[in-house]
Amino acid sequence: MSRLRGRLRRAVARLTRFAFPPASSDLRILTYHRVNDRHPHDRLSVTTRAFAAQMEALRGSTVISLGSALAALEGRAALPPRAVAITFDDGYRDNFECALPILDQCRFPATFFVATGFIGGTSRMERYRACCDHDTMLDWGQVAEMRARGHAIGGHGRQHLELAGLPAEDARGEIEGAQEDLQRHLGAPAALFCYPRGSFSAAVRDQVAGAGYRAACTVQPGGNAAGADLFALRRTEVSADDDLADFGMKLQGGFDGWHHLVQNARAWTW
Repeated sequence: MSRLRGRLRRAVARLTRFAFPPASSDLRILTYHRVNDRHPHDRLSVTTRAFAAQMEALRGSTVISLGSALAALEGRAALPPRAVAITFDDGYRDNFECALPILDQCRFPATFFVATGFIGGTSRMERYRACCDHDTMLDWGQVAEMRARGHAIGGHGRQHLELAGLPAEDARGEIEGAQEDLQRHLGAPAALFCYPRGSFSAAVRDQVAGAGYRAACTVQPGGNAAGADLFALRRTEVSADDDLADFGMKLQGGFDGWHHLVQNARAWTW
């Protein structure tokens, strides 16, 4: 059944490519959330085996840090061929325990966007609040070590709230508060931000820029070419449903149209 479902997803994705043709020269930013073997039915949890295979598949691409890609997106440098950046959202402990060793073995840099209000505490993300003891978040020592090992740490708000729907002062507290937390615990401000659940507006964008971040990621699908809006960077989600064929298609933008359709369908149901 899973093979049949995968073939169906790829067939639909191929059809939608006509509406949203990918540009092969664009920077492809991958989105992960979790890497672990404890949640076989959780779409956001990629198994360690699958993640290792995906990182091995990336050896045919040029994996660069998101921070180093900004100059190219600003038009001040050229993007390397098949450029890919790796990002993680939220700040789960398994990012340190499971994903980090594989990234370091491959010598691939990544950016970890952390919701600072959860780091070092006992609270869990709402998705896992009623689940398991191992669904804990990173602590600040782990975050600092990840940064010391060459990975970037970005802001993701304090409480992972949808920023576009908040009063301006509350949104500012989430955005600037995350920056203050990162500065206090890591000794340096963060250059990168990720809108929780992809929720942002023109006003939120301006607040993020005003808080000292240089760029921000959305959940909007697609690649990023020179001249892209640095505060509305597009990304490609990798999920537990993806096999290596799906992953290969996603690297080429083959699922961009599918993701557009899925996100539009969700918007109609909200």
